[in-house]
Amino acid sequence: MAQATLSARKYKRLAVEAFRNSLRLFKDAQTLFATASWPTAFQLTVLAIEEFAKARWVDHVYYSSITNSGLPDEQLEQEFLRHLYFHQTKQEWYLQVEYVDFSPKLHRAVKGGLLDRRKQDATYVGLPKKGKRVNVSARVSIPDQIKKTEAKQLMSLFAKELREIYKLLERNETYFGIKEMDEVVMSHEFAPAFTWTHKRSGLKSPSFRKANRAS
Repeated sequence: MAQATLSARKYKRLAVEAFRNSLRLFKDAQTLFATASWPTAFQLTVLAIEEFAKARWVDHVYYSSITNSGLPDEQLEQEFLRHLYFHQTKQEWYLQVEYVDFSPKLHRAVKGGLLDRRKQDATYVGLPKKGKRVNVSARVSIPDQIKKTEAKQLMSLFAKELREIYKLLERNETYFGIKEMDEVVMSHEFAPAFTWTHKRSGLKSPSFRKANRAS
């Protein structure tokens, strides 16, 4: 008989492997950025953010469950697992932990689906839709419309996020609920957080807190 729910071991594995995959994707994005492949670098960074958000959310569900009433029942677990397939949902999860520090512009881009559309623009040649119809009057979209500045900005944001986690882990000796994720942070796999040398993204700062709390 098939297992009805995930074991604690599989929760941990899902979170750890998603986290590792996020770092791999970001490493590949940096390699492509260095060869002036801005669209693919941008696309891979969005995917890295989604995988990172997935890892962090699985970690949250797992840790909050084992410290309270236990792992979710089958219905709740299936509802949660379905959301792991929704790209925009994972992008929104990325913003949730420190939402007040992210720029209002980024919040709008994620919630309005613009970031996911830009990921598609970075990947495919095509025509935009107008309602349920393809807009044949529009210009053909090509990935090269994603420029260096856009890729650099998003990559700088993600690198900053990763470095902040490293600093918090050094200071507090723990960050994630799943200790194996902390071990990844302290391993060679976390190097992409530091090999990206550009610092400023303009998308995350304490200066955004007032505007976000007012919205």
